[in-house]
Order: sequence, then C-alpha cells, then structure tokens
Amino acid sequence: MDIPTNYPEIVQVMLNHGFYPDDSDEIKLIQTQMSFVFLCGKYAYKVKKPVDLGYLDYSSLEKRYYYCQNELNLNRRLCPEAYLEVLPISRNAGKIALGKDGEIIEYTLKMRRLPQDKMLNVLLENDNLTDAMITQVAKRISEFHNKAETS
Repeated sequence: MDIPTNYPEIVQVMLNHGFYPDDSDEIKLIQTQMSFVFLCGKYAYKVKKPVDLGYLDYSSLEKRYYYCQNELNLNRRLCPEAYLEVLPISRNAGKIALGKDGEIIEYTLKMRRLPQDKMLNVLLENDNLTDAMITQVAKRISEFHNKAETS
C-alpha cells in the first residue's frame, strides 16, 4: 500500500501491517472531522485528532486520553463486547509502537469491529430492516435510560 506522505506520522505508521499485534491482510482508514479510524482484521483502532472545534477539544494528549477513556466507559454500557480498551502509543528509540515502552505520544481506543452488513444504514439501503429489529433496539434503549444515572 502506498501511504500518502501528507498524513501525520502516527497515521502513516498505523497504516503499516506490522504495527498491530493481530495483523490482517488489509488496513482501511476512515477519517472523520474528529478521528482517524483504522479497520484492521477483527478490530478497529480510533485515534482522536488533535483538534479544538469549539464544541469539543482534543488539542492536548491529556485531553485525548481523557476522551478515549470517557468514550470507552460510556459506550461499554450499551456495547461492552465491542469497546475493549484504551492503549498507549509510544515512541522508543525512534520507533512508534503500541504499548508503554517509551514516551507516550498518543492513545488509541481499541474496539471489536462490527459486521458492516449489520449496520443500520446498510440494512436500510438493502431493505432488510424489520419492525422486530426496530422494536428490539427501542426496547434496549428504553431499558438503558430507565437504569441510567441522572444528575
């Protein structure tokens, strides 16, 4: 894969197969305004971009770590099997790798990849969304809100 040199260094490194412990044949990058998401085998790794958009601020390493942890904790409430852990990305002797060996330069949220064919937008596009599915989702969300802490 030819990796564009205009990507930040960490993105270029994360597009290499040897970066991940569970290597896969393909690494796909998805970008949002706030994050880089790397789809790699059965996992997805999300790195928050160092941006301050006014309504969210990921401008410092500490803030990105905080929001990775926050996303992990919040989303585990509804999908504990998908949200796995926050991992440090470190630089040691010039090499960037997952783990704490060296200076921590970034954090990534490791998630289990969800099947693309089961995504709501795909089910809708293919006319495969049923009333039973919608009812099941509504029930789960209702139960979640009934048990959720409030302030």
